[in-house]
This record gives sequence, C-alpha cells and structure tokens, in this order.
Amino acid sequence: MELSGYLSIYIIGLSYGATACMLSCMPFLTPLLFSGSNSTKEAMGVILPFSFGRIFSYTLLSVLAFMSSYWLKRVLDDRVISSALLGSVTVLMGIYILYRSFGEKRSCGSVRSAGGGQNHLGLFTMGASMSLNPCTPVLALLGFSINAGTLPVAFFEGIFFGLGAVTFSILFYGFVFSKLVRGLVAQFQPYKIWIERGSALFLLVLGVAVFNNQLKL
Repeated sequence: MELSGYLSIYIIGLSYGATACMLSCMPFLTPLLFSGSNSTKEAMGVILPFSFGRIFSYTLLSVLAFMSSYWLKRVLDDRVISSALLGSVTVLMGIYILYRSFGEKRSCGSVRSAGGGQNHLGLFTMGASMSLNPCTPVLALLGFSINAGTLPVAFFEGIFFGLGAVTFSILFYGFVFSKLVRGLVAQFQPYKIWIERGSALFLLVLGVAVFNNQLKL
C-alpha cells in the first residue's frame, strides 16, 4: 500500500478519535486523572499506557481481520467478550486505587499525593479492551484489513488507525483536561483522599455496569 493509503486510514482514525472516542474515554480517564494527575508528566503516565493499549488492540484487530475475518466478526458482534474484559479491568483498577488510598501510611494531618505508582499494565489493558468496540470506524478498519493483500499491510493499517485515534485524546486529556482536573483538586486539597476514593468507587460501579452490558460504549 502507498503512503497515501496509510494516510487515509490515519485520517479515519483521527476523525474517530476527535469525536466519539473523546466521549467514550471520558468515564474511564476522568477518575484515573483525579487520582493521578498532579503534573502533566503524571497525567501522561495515565494517558500513554491507556493509548498504547488502544493502538495494540487496533493493530491486533486489523491483523486478525486479515487472517480470520469470519471469526473476528462473530466476536465483535457478540460484544460479550469485550464487555466482560473491559468491565473486569475497570473494576480491578478501581480496587487498586481504593486499596492504594487506604494502604499507605500517612503522618497526622498530611494528605498523600495520589499521582504516584499508577498500574501501567492495568491502564494498558483497559485501553486495549475499550477498543474492542464494534463502532463504524473500527468496522471500516476491518474492511480495509480484510482486503489488505498481505499481513504487513494489515499490520501497518492497524498502527496508522490507532495513531490517528489516540492523537486528539493524548493532546486533550494530557494537556488540557488534566490541567482542569489539577485545578479542581487544588481547590479541594483537604478532601483529596476522599476524591480519590470516590474516583475508585466510580470505576467499580462503571466496571460492573460494563461487565453486565448495562452500559453501551
């Protein structure tokens, strides 16, 4: 495939990432940023593993579409696997944040920084499982990949689509939304630990809703 073809796929991913994906990521990234975005560096420590997970899934879907289109279509149409995986990982991340908020010792009257030690593997898995979502742009990617001709072409189609899909998310959540979150947390500094625990509980509820297929992405 020529570079113009990959560029077209990147633009499809970019249009997806700038619209529907921005909204679908928000319920998952907002509580994570509340619990770990004391600086742009810490915010990127949340956003980048999550985004790499999404790129991984898009690439995997593209390759699987090329190798086994019928089986992959049945998996995507079912939605049970993707909902169960994303719901489980979201619940685990909520438990992890909640455990971390209770598990570390504090001196009297001090408030712990919530930004350190995010579970990068959990963030990666959450991003990867969230991308197993049969939306129109993903189905368009699968259409390209089924007709890719060779495995390397299908692989790079997934890469370029994923890069496009995460571009706006990284810019928005890493540099804009995270600053808003830091401002809110700074205003409520005495209640920061309760904000973190509330974020963890929100992830738990969100994960159960996704797992039970009560929340459609």
